[in-house]
Amino acid sequence: YMESVMWVFKKMYEKDFIYKGLRVSLYCPHCQTPISNFEVAMDNDNYKDLNEPATTYKYEVVGEKKTYFLAWSTTPWNKIVTPALAVNPKLKYVKVGQGEEYYILAKDTLKILKTKPKYKVVDEFLGSELVGKKFVPHFDYYKKDIKKGKKAFVIIPGVFVSDEEGAGIVTIAAYGEDDLAAMKKENIHMELHVSDDGMIKKDVPIFGEMYYMKANKLVDEELEKRGLIYKKENLSHKIPHCWRCATRLFHNPQNAWFVDVQKLKPAMKKNNERVNWVPSHFKNGRFLKSMENAPDWCISRSRYWGSPVPVWECTCGERFVPGSIKELEEATGAKISNLHKPEIDDVKIKCKKCGKKASRVSEVLDSWIEAGSASFAERHFPFEEGMDESDPSGFFPPDFIIEYTGQIRAWFYVLHVISTAIYDTNAFKNVLVTGVVLGTDGRKMSKNFGNYPDPKKMIEKYGGDALRLYMMGTPVMKGEDILISEEEYRNQVRGYLLPLWNVYNFFVTYANAERWEPEKKLIIDSTNLKTLDKWILSRLDGFLKNIEKAYEEYDTPELINLAKDFLVKDFSGWYIRRIRGRVSPSNTNIEEKDIVFSVLWTVLTNFVKAVAPTTPFISEYIYKNLTKEDSVHLSMWPKLDGVYYDKTLEKEMREGIKVASSLHSLRKENNVAVRIPLRKVSYLAPRELSKKVLKVVMDETNIEKLVFGKQSKKIKVEGDTSKKNQNEEAGKARRIIREIQVERRNMRANLSEKVNVWVPSWPEEYKGEIMTKALVKELVVGEFKVTKLK
Repeated sequence: YMESVMWVFKKMYEKDFIYKGLRVSLYCPHCQTPISNFEVAMDNDNYKDLNEPATTYKYEVVGEKKTYFLAWSTTPWNKIVTPALAVNPKLKYVKVGQGEEYYILAKDTLKILKTKPKYKVVDEFLGSELVGKKFVPHFDYYKKDIKKGKKAFVIIPGVFVSDEEGAGIVTIAAYGEDDLAAMKKENIHMELHVSDDGMIKKDVPIFGEMYYMKANKLVDEELEKRGLIYKKENLSHKIPHCWRCATRLFHNPQNAWFVDVQKLKPAMKKNNERVNWVPSHFKNGRFLKSMENAPDWCISRSRYWGSPVPVWECTCGERFVPGSIKELEEATGAKISNLHKPEIDDVKIKCKKCGKKASRVSEVLDSWIEAGSASFAERHFPFEEGMDESDPSGFFPPDFIIEYTGQIRAWFYVLHVISTAIYDTNAFKNVLVTGVVLGTDGRKMSKNFGNYPDPKKMIEKYGGDALRLYMMGTPVMKGEDILISEEEYRNQVRGYLLPLWNVYNFFVTYANAERWEPEKKLIIDSTNLKTLDKWILSRLDGFLKNIEKAYEEYDTPELINLAKDFLVKDFSGWYIRRIRGRVSPSNTNIEEKDIVFSVLWTVLTNFVKAVAPTTPFISEYIYKNLTKEDSVHLSMWPKLDGVYYDKTLEKEMREGIKVASSLHSLRKENNVAVRIPLRKVSYLAPRELSKKVLKVVMDETNIEKLVFGKQSKKIKVEGDTSKKNQNEEAGKARRIIREIQVERRNMRANLSEKVNVWVPSWPEEYKGEIMTKALVKELVVGEFKVTKLK
């Protein structure tokens, strides 16, 4: 892995995308290393709201009595070293008199002045007229160190200066990115007074050997005593903290290694257009915006552990940058077996230019270089046999990656930087961005808060499939944050896994009772498929096409909804309900049972293949048991190729289901049990149902005669629900059958086992139906009792 990272570094270095230089980066004084801006931006928790002093300082103008430049700042510690002030040459500035003193500030910032005593504008000029003027520094202990030709304590131009806050005049020190660039351009002396551990250097008067943040209060107290503070206020602002140790960061100039992101940006924008982002708004939203605003990437760290920066430098300025262990061995003449520190630091190389010994630079690489090299390094590319450095198309760019929103500015970003730098292409074809799963109280999950159900216990209690269904069905898969909920774990069992298990159990129970085995032929070969069989196979065909589309679009909430709808509403809630009598032991039509079992087997095996990625465990169990194959995860994706699809039948059945729902509502509103047949009811619908679908609806709702009333856009039913329209005798027979079936289950009678039954009375015309459907050997008058045959 480390060798591939070395190769990545060299490829970027050879293409002139890596340079070494003094740049300002966020810096952790505890870890004593630079921190990339995107590392801090990964999580909101890395920024903390702090209420701190915001001070307006006075800098006396050289040659003008009691006249001061006003400059606003929230960092008193770097006022110790302020070798320049910056103004925007294009802004208007004014000189005002207030009391016995005069102040210079941007015209549009006059609102910052105190209300008393009243001020008066005495002059107005452009910022360009202030450039070159001198000021008296607050501290000048380093005056003696200013080299000849360098400038200090002077006003310089800065287009980054605005009049939106402060006084329109900016204090300049080496601890700011814009500041450092301006200092280099204007040849300003650079003074660094804070060590890498955050301590002010020993030779600094008053504040030496003090932690830089502790100096803030003392600096302001010192300047207030000297009358150099105009006013102080409090300001609430966000301060970055180290993502590893939570220490407050500061901007620190470092001589480090950088990726020239500015040079890469045009190509990075172009390559982003090739990526399919899910959700799509991240593509030209957060990812593009963060890319556009990204500074150069500091890729070196002042740590011990990590992949060493693969650069050997000679005192003459010559560099050797190997891209492989072989190159390193050829340059040293020695066997290299360890790329880690300290062994790698002992490796010396003879400089080709001057012949002296070159040593490796001290830094290690930012771990995000390793993360961004993953596509190559996981394969040890390009060093394994058969690999071609010029053509990584066999595996690159990878088809799919997934991570949470924090990685938009981190892993996704560094992958994109490296792929653009090396191959000028996108780093991935498809990327799914998830949101954050928060605790039950809306805060980040924390053991200290105890604000989340233990995942291990939830998996033990509800199973791994429940967790997958829960997560993949929520908006977290659309890049949105969600609150963790045990109730939602439970709902996956109740609303999906249990119905699936019940359907499977129904099938195997009846199929085993008949000793049924699946035959090696397609269901479509049968000419005896009934309306419901054709309908569920058509629905299966459409479901498979729709769920495949959802998978291809990485829309997991949609594919979970599709699976639930098909399983609960269509398969279990309609088909299984209506075919129970066809698989009952009381049905002696073996050919019809074969058809139903074949349909059930086909639907179940294809369904679990389609949902296996979301429910791998229950799908595996069901599939292996039904097919005797090795694994559902080794099977081919299910395709029915439209052979069962019947658009007209599906449309009509949808209307039939709505009619049935209206009929059930009619019964419920009038307290008429479903077991009691209604003799005649009419329905209103957009069109008349076919006889086949009408028969299914009548069987479902126990209506003896269902007639079409008239055309209506809205489906509704009309009918007499009084006793005279009820077949009470048939209802009594149904009640007796149900009571016998309950007793059969209680006594654990086999599905095909006949029983003897005693009943006080029964409708004589339905005696045969009672005995057939309840598998009764003898029906005897007496107190209700069910017994097994002796």
